[in-house]
Amino acid sequence: MEYVKLTPDLTVSKLCFGSLTVGKLQADLPVEEGAEVIAYALSRGVNFIDTAQLYENYDYIRRALEIARHPDDVVISSKTYAYTRSMAEEAVEEARRALDRDVIDIFMLHEQESAHTLRGHAEALEYLYECRERGVIRAVGISTHHVAAIRGVLSLGLPIDVVHPIYNKRSVGITDGNADDMLAAMRDAKAAGIGIFAMKPLGGGHLIADAESALSFVLNTDCVDAVAIGMQSVTEVDANIAFFESGRFPDDAKAALSKKRRRLIIEDYCLGCGACVARCRSGALSIVGTYTVCDNDRCKLCGYCVPVCPVFAIKVI
Repeated sequence: MEYVKLTPDLTVSKLCFGSLTVGKLQADLPVEEGAEVIAYALSRGVNFIDTAQLYENYDYIRRALEIARHPDDVVISSKTYAYTRSMAEEAVEEARRALDRDVIDIFMLHEQESAHTLRGHAEALEYLYECRERGVIRAVGISTHHVAAIRGVLSLGLPIDVVHPIYNKRSVGITDGNADDMLAAMRDAKAAGIGIFAMKPLGGGHLIADAESALSFVLNTDCVDAVAIGMQSVTEVDANIAFFESGRFPDDAKAALSKKRRRLIIEDYCLGCGACVARCRSGALSIVGTYTVCDNDRCKLCGYCVPVCPVFAIKVI
């Protein structure tokens, strides 16, 4: 396993375990089963886990750390939609309590869009900076699907340590540009001393048929320090570690995983209330008649629409 300096104080595995996929918004594995997958990745040398307040999966990670028996070696990055000081404080304390950790390594503002949204979240950012000064968190960052958010960090001169952008060869999910635009912004951020760990190199599963080329594209990008990949099974962990070590998937893993597809389903008991449509940042959901429908070409399979459904009619499986 290759390790890199994401920040001067944080050394992480180049492969980051994207934990969204094991939890309630996607596979919804039993906690013990999901924790075993995470713990297995830790035993194989992965020491970097990405999560978020939205994912509601801190219990999986806490249990994985108990199984792995070396929690102090693991770097955990979480995210919050908080925009006030009190909301940010609640988010940080929730993570510390649920993960049984005094210090959260990285805390980010979730899905920032531009300089305007960064200004709108100024109270939350200030609180995160204070936590960094007090040693409660070690690094402050943002996650984003927008080129303008990275540009906003740079134009406002924000003391951000880490940026977590969506980046893949076909520009899937990049809201306001393409992969070249995002690359230019990431390079400028890197030049400013900001660590970069990319998300969705396979475009939320849309690029799975071209997985080797898609992963190589991101891993060979000069300014990308680490890459978060969602994993749901030991087979996926082994396959991704093999790729990060050798640049190719083992033939047996390739055959097994090539058959696996994720999809968003909307049950026929959908109320047509529109809550998911308002939540979707990709413009993939719309109301037709009295039901929600999904444009599969635009859907990133993130599952962020799932928790706002009042009757749990949406799932990513």
